[in-house]
Amino acid sequence: SRLGEGQFYPPTVLCDVTEGMRIMKEEIFGPIMCIVRVPRNSDAEAVRIANSCDFGLSSCCFSASKSRASRIISRLEAGMGSVNDLEGTSYMSQSLPFGGVKHSGYDRFAGIEGLRGLCHVKSVVEDRVV
Repeated sequence: SRLGEGQFYPPTVLCDVTEGMRIMKEEIFGPIMCIVRVPRNSDAEAVRIANSCDFGLSSCCFSASKSRASRIISRLEAGMGSVNDLEGTSYMSQSLPFGGVKHSGYDRFAGIEGLRGLCHVKSVVEDRVV
């Protein structure tokens, strides 16, 4: 295998991650999933914990109830979101805008929003002469 010759990090699941851990405060680029146990199984608390991070590139919400996951994902402060799926799904769809919020960025590429970012809007006003 050539994996040992380059940079490779194996897919990793971290269980029982708490709010105070460093991994909860940083933007992670790698195949890592953090599982956080939310007190009292509270949706509001889950949203508060997720939104307390200074980064917001993407978010995922997994639940046996798709409608519950949809409600939660709509409240998360992130540029992209996925329900019962990984954020790679939205990244791989070039018709969707890609980008984050907070310290993860403020612009988009791909989709209509990405095209607008490449445009220079200019208003021109002329008097009508009859």
